[in-house]
Amino acid sequence: MQGIVTHTDGRPAADITVSTGGVVTTTDTDGRFTLNCQTEWGNFVVLTRPTGYTASPWWHRISPLEDEKSTELRFELVPEEQSLPYQFLHLSDPHLTTPEVVASGDYDFAHYAEGGLPAQVESFLGRLSVLAPKARCIMLTGDLTDHGLAAEFDAYRAAVAGSPLSVHAVPGNHDHMNGTHDSFVSRNNYLTNQGDPSHYEKHIGPRWYSFDVAGLHVVALDWHSHELGIDHEEQNAWLSADLSQLDLGAPYILLSHDQPGSSIVNELPWQPIATFSGHWHASRVVDVKGSLHVNTPAALFAGLDYSPPTFRHVTWDGESITLRTEILECEAPATLGDIRAATFAPALTSSADDAVLWQAGTAGAGHRQRAAVSGNTVFIGGQIEDRAAGTVEALDLDTGELRWQTATGSSVKTTPALAGDVVIVAEVSGDLLGLDAETGTGRWRLGSSDPLRRFAWGTPTVANNIAYMGDASDLRAVDALTGEKIWHRTDLSPHHNLVNHAAPLIIDDLLVMGFFPTPADPIGLDTRTGESVWQRSELNASEEFFTLKQLFLLGTATYDAVRDVILIPAFGSTIALDRESGRTLWMQRHPGGFSPASPIVTDAGYLVTVAGYGLRMLDPATGATIWDTPVTGDAPFPMSSYSKAPHPVIAPPTIVGAHLLLPGLDGVIRRFDLQGQLIGTTQLASPIAAELVLAGDRLIAVGTDGVVLALDTQRVAAPAGTATHPEKVTEAVAR
Repeated sequence: MQGIVTHTDGRPAADITVSTGGVVTTTDTDGRFTLNCQTEWGNFVVLTRPTGYTASPWWHRISPLEDEKSTELRFELVPEEQSLPYQFLHLSDPHLTTPEVVASGDYDFAHYAEGGLPAQVESFLGRLSVLAPKARCIMLTGDLTDHGLAAEFDAYRAAVAGSPLSVHAVPGNHDHMNGTHDSFVSRNNYLTNQGDPSHYEKHIGPRWYSFDVAGLHVVALDWHSHELGIDHEEQNAWLSADLSQLDLGAPYILLSHDQPGSSIVNELPWQPIATFSGHWHASRVVDVKGSLHVNTPAALFAGLDYSPPTFRHVTWDGESITLRTEILECEAPATLGDIRAATFAPALTSSADDAVLWQAGTAGAGHRQRAAVSGNTVFIGGQIEDRAAGTVEALDLDTGELRWQTATGSSVKTTPALAGDVVIVAEVSGDLLGLDAETGTGRWRLGSSDPLRRFAWGTPTVANNIAYMGDASDLRAVDALTGEKIWHRTDLSPHHNLVNHAAPLIIDDLLVMGFFPTPADPIGLDTRTGESVWQRSELNASEEFFTLKQLFLLGTATYDAVRDVILIPAFGSTIALDRESGRTLWMQRHPGGFSPASPIVTDAGYLVTVAGYGLRMLDPATGATIWDTPVTGDAPFPMSSYSKAPHPVIAPPTIVGAHLLLPGLDGVIRRFDLQGQLIGTTQLASPIAAELVLAGDRLIAVGTDGVVLALDTQRVAAPAGTATHPEKVTEAVAR
């Protein structure tokens, strides 16, 4: 196969890289190249567009039956302005489908809401001049479609055809589905789906390729076929050959649908300055050996980590990469402050209600992590998703004044746990820290088992000075005072490839936990040894829970000591288990799906938070609904996984006396009685997705914007006619 690369004026373009999926070459002084496509892997000939140019076309489809000698491929370089700083947008996982596919009902899976629709993509692209006026292109890391159907690929191409910016895309696992969702464990012990890459190639084009922008080399890979073992050797060989065209150590970034693991990273001749990925529908930014690894949530609906629909502004200044994370779809009510970066970066807002005793701005954003209170100190974990960083802060309970602040290597998306004078902190990278409670200085650090692929979201649980944390493939018991590992389970599930929100429940010597998405059964372990106690696989397969095998366990379990019953929040349901055997007692379904809030045991029954809906009280004996209270309000963005419609309910209520205090994403705290009747409301300026923490006569609230508030329990959402006594409120102070 022969070809030529020229400039628009016909001049030959020398030293331009051209490749198939297996071989890489460069043009000679006449702009000509030769490739042996009969013997080398690949269905395309691809031009690596050099700095300062795009190309028309930049790839040609080839056939093994073509006559190599008589076929000449032509590429034309087209000048493109690429001055520094160069900004692009990172988006991932639009899961584009069509109204017709949704209406057909053929793909009505319990764990998938409908994907993004073409109108959403077109609306976003139409607003780019306002949303990102300095952006030059879009880098889209996979799951372009929801089911890999021809109609969805057609809809994707039509939606991006009018984009004012070029779109550089890579395939994801959904793009290789071709309408099937069969799962299996891959060669790297990874739970994923089978796939056929030929459909992506037919409808979109090359699955791996490279190009340059403003002196930065960009490598795009097909992570899913690599993981399946279809072409991992070919991709590794091509990537090595592609990078060999650069000076050793030259800066490059890598685009991959999933965060690249060791099977990719270990094959690289030198490491990229950054990788960009999606797949987890989660926000995660970590630095591993000098490489910035950026995982961006789904662009068109809320993520599996309960992040809002998100995209990132990425800037290359010629030496390094910087990020600015922004919520894609948000309309903030006038009652709220600036929430465009809420859950990703701190913002300074101030609430004026007389229930506020003090408020303090922190160095990181909040999310679903509540505060921890010990004695006269409030401990807060913070996330900073515009770089690999996080924070832990200690505030005075009486005044909100900062006692100490400790920087972490990645975001702290969980609640700190206390063990004596040690604060246990889990970073999103999987690192576990022990900090001195008085000073914030480090006592010990237990490194992540896999910083490339560990997504730590479950809050550590401390019992008898032992900290328990992890997920189904990395569950640890650690001495909370020294950081020494006591036991470690890695065999409870295949590689855990989705975010875990469950903290271990400890009942005497029993550890109870549920994982999303595997194993579907909850586990019961001996806290002393980590050995399994429950044998649910031996239970009667006719029990009702057997029908739940394909559903998900989403959050931390609760124990009813009076009835000796364990309650687990699952997908669209609450499950009651016998504590001794783990046997299912009953299962009660709810509207919606992803509701991670733990059930609450009350004298009136089991209180369940249904994210995106409201509150329910269940009968402890049967699970039947005693009362049902929907909640409405103007939330600024959706947070419940896969949802597109904003709704205030995501956090559970806190019991104060005979009342329930429910925080909302609309900044409203609602007071209910135990019969579900609304009594009063308080409007704050911060969206709240975290449970309120009762500390004596006050409640501690953590906003998604990072603002921490102390609220008077009597005044907050007080019933109409209740006398209040306004006092001077400390305004939030940025730190």
